[in-house]
Amino acid sequence: MLVTKGKSVYQYRSSREDGVVKTQYQGKLSPQQIQDHHKRKEEQALRQQSQEAIASLRDALDEFRSVTEWIIRAGLLANNQYLRRGEIRSLKND
Repeated sequence: MLVTKGKSVYQYRSSREDGVVKTQYQGKLSPQQIQDHHKRKEEQALRQQSQEAIASLRDALDEFRSVTEWIIRAGLLANNQYLRRGEIRSLKND
């Protein structure tokens, strides 16, 4: 955790021991360390956003596949056929 006091930035680390949160002082950060910290946080946020976008696309793809499957089955029924165990069969046994 970073804490800004005035123009300085200090780093602390929190840990939990026996249900009690303890905060430990890590030291004062240099401008380069502050920049690196903000860069890592930004990259982490971008990764999180891209993972959420991928999850959203997967959900949309699942819906699309479901609708496509129903359309295929409806088309087969319109032609007096049905899908069973990976093969197309006729409704009437010719």
